[in-house]
Amino acid sequence: METTSKFRGQSLYAILLLASINLFLFADQNLMAPNLTRIAQDFGFSEVERDIKLGGNISFVFWVLGGVISLSIGYLTDMVSRRKLFLIVILIGEIPCLLSGFAQTYGQLFWFRALTGIGIGGALPLTFSLVGDYFPHHQRAAAAGYLGLAMGVGIALGQLLAGMIGPSLGWRLPFIIVAIPNFLLGILFWLTVKEPERGRTEESLKELIEKGQVYTRRINWGEYKNIFKVKTNLLIFLQGIPGTVPWGVFFIFLNDFYSQDKGYSVEKATLIVMAVGLAAIIGGFLGGLIGNKLYNLKPSYLPILCGATTLAGIIPMAVLINYPPQFGVENPSIVLPVIIGLFTGFIVTITSPNVKAMLLNANSPETRGSIFSLFNLADDLGKGFGPVVISFLIVLFGRVWAFNIANLFWLFCGLVLLYLAVVFPHDKEALEEVMEQRAKTMIS
Repeated sequence: METTSKFRGQSLYAILLLASINLFLFADQNLMAPNLTRIAQDFGFSEVERDIKLGGNISFVFWVLGGVISLSIGYLTDMVSRRKLFLIVILIGEIPCLLSGFAQTYGQLFWFRALTGIGIGGALPLTFSLVGDYFPHHQRAAAAGYLGLAMGVGIALGQLLAGMIGPSLGWRLPFIIVAIPNFLLGILFWLTVKEPERGRTEESLKELIEKGQVYTRRINWGEYKNIFKVKTNLLIFLQGIPGTVPWGVFFIFLNDFYSQDKGYSVEKATLIVMAVGLAAIIGGFLGGLIGNKLYNLKPSYLPILCGATTLAGIIPMAVLINYPPQFGVENPSIVLPVIIGLFTGFIVTITSPNVKAMLLNANSPETRGSIFSLFNLADDLGKGFGPVVISFLIVLFGRVWAFNIANLFWLFCGLVLLYLAVVFPHDKEALEEVMEQRAKTMIS
């Protein structure tokens, strides 16, 4: 990736370190999923209590509290040193993650998980605000793809770790293992990373900043309100909440669903879900690279790619949910569910890095922390409300029907993303005009 000569090595080093930190932050995200039944047994819960208290309530508070707190962190991101704020956010998230491994009651686990959500919620706006100042507009989809790769690897490794060692060593140990590295990486980031100047990768500001000019604009209430005048932002927020609901099926319920309702062992069910996770990693990474090329051909191709792949992902997910139970089958094969999971995960994650690139390219440098905190809130509301909605649908209709209903949420998302093909290019051009005017002001 191209950067200015002054920051090339430092930019690449910072991105690698950011990716490593996010890997371990996101490794925490699904540590409960492979062991929902084991945790429920430990706390004396029934199957219904398992799905509502562990699958629904904890997921809700984890995502929603993190999303709400990230609003203030996003605003601070656009005002203060991002490097120092990032270290604080990491510590706020990882300390309760570590303590989750020592929880002895449901109440303790509930609040430790709630506080852990702040780490992921706060890290996202900080990470992508920095990305916007490390890489120019024509490389941001690829940069988001690399970061998405790290996050996806983290989710997969965390869930694999919990699924493999949970049955033998207990469900608590994975929380301790994934928390420890970021205490060291966070301090390393604070000590060794130099923060980039805001606006240094904008075409109209690049030469001015290289000559010593400083882009001094910062977020204020007027700028914050203008975020909601950008149609690209509103449409991405609109599809964000329903778009995360089906992921609640994958990463909260599917592991337990395949082990309890489909007749597979916990270990085999974990491998099936890991197939989805592995494909999601590849799909998000390659999706960013493909999106980057399509964007450079024509900006409207980027949302078309997002919408088409989101709609296409509905079909293989439906097959995965409705796969026939294997009770009574000796040593049931996981080959076909794994293949279906690979295809599903790959298709539906192509959207992720490209949506983030659209947000970066439609918003000014001093608002990117705030815009990603709002995006994260929409995302977290979906992740939080999704499992709650699904858990109540399970009570009403059973797991299979509930999961099929959740799958259809992607239909709405795909249509909204296709409409962005009309809106996004105009918002991108409008931002470029604004930045050119600000460059003229800096010169004068």
